[in-house]
Amino acid sequence: MRDAGGKISIYEFLGYNMVEISGQENGVNEQIVHQLEYYFGNINLPRDKFLQDKMKADDGWIPIPVMITFNRLKLLCDDPEKIADAVAAVPSDIIQLSEDKKRIRRNISNSLPENSLEYWQKIKNRTVYMKGFPVDTNLDEIMKFASQFGNTENVLMRRIKTERTFKGSCFVTYKTREEAEIAQKSDVKFGEVELTKMMQEDYWTMKQKETKEAKAAAQAAKRAKADEEQAVKKAPKPVHFEKGLVLAISNLPEETTISKIKDLLASFGPVGYVVHEAGSKEAQIRFHGEADGAKKAWEKANESSKLKMGENELEGRVLEGDEEEKYWSDFNEQKARRNESSRGGRGGRGGRGGRGGKNFRGGKRRNDGGDGGHPKKKIFVDEKEG
Repeated sequence: MRDAGGKISIYEFLGYNMVEISGQENGVNEQIVHQLEYYFGNINLPRDKFLQDKMKADDGWIPIPVMITFNRLKLLCDDPEKIADAVAAVPSDIIQLSEDKKRIRRNISNSLPENSLEYWQKIKNRTVYMKGFPVDTNLDEIMKFASQFGNTENVLMRRIKTERTFKGSCFVTYKTREEAEIAQKSDVKFGEVELTKMMQEDYWTMKQKETKEAKAAAQAAKRAKADEEQAVKKAPKPVHFEKGLVLAISNLPEETTISKIKDLLASFGPVGYVVHEAGSKEAQIRFHGEADGAKKAWEKANESSKLKMGENELEGRVLEGDEEEKYWSDFNEQKARRNESSRGGRGGRGGRGGRGGKNFRGGKRRNDGGDGGHPKKKIFVDEKEG
């Protein structure tokens, strides 16, 4: 990460916020050159848009005052002349100093590797993930620890993006794969802390697996929630009703109709709904009004003598308990289906909800209790509320 003026210089291919490396514990001149080599090095420069843009203006040359805008270099030295003297004094195959000693550029005899996926894969192959550092650990301390296993090329301190604080883990790139493997396999502690270490490709494989598993778990949880919500929707709803309103009668004439049943019982109480199948000798009649309306109507119907329809003496009883609850559950379910069908059939003429055909207004309602026929299946009929 470029540490001046919001300019970016990061290993974007790794997806983490990073910092520039410091020099080894050598003299100031060596540290200055080492830091400059980082900026113009094989890892940072291909990803550094700021430096690349500046290099286009003057054949690759960057004024030394521009380089001092980088905080880590500025901490080492903020004097352009002393920086020029350091570059002149310390041999480097990565950077070179202009003749006027005012500019620095990447050594033209040492061209950058091709900025390709294969190149960055080679970088990953010699990079070690280390985790467990105390969060107050600084870059120099990590460099000192990592360098005991081999020549470090770069250290990437991982930070919490929102707070910019060190999160205790880093990526250390070594100059060779062998050095990286030595670092990864070593059991040397950082002070009293035992670190978790693995090769970077193994780390990314682990993270990809974790991400895949987390995604699968999230999808499973989402499906489970949807199934639960669907189950709640399908679960039987509590049935609320006024008790004692449904009368079951039997021994009806086979040729009877819904209309005749309603006419027979209407004088004993306000009939609301009738359930009857063509040819059946049984029917269920629901009365409007207060609780026990069916009992009162049946008692009234049999005050002087047993109620008859034609020559048939009728038997009656008021539905109670589970039988009564099932009646109301069936009624509510059918009512919901009827409402749903009505909502889906609105709009437009013809077809479902149109005016043509047998269901146009003014025609006889199929289940109005007329003598012309019966529904083919059990139907709840209500002249007042239907």
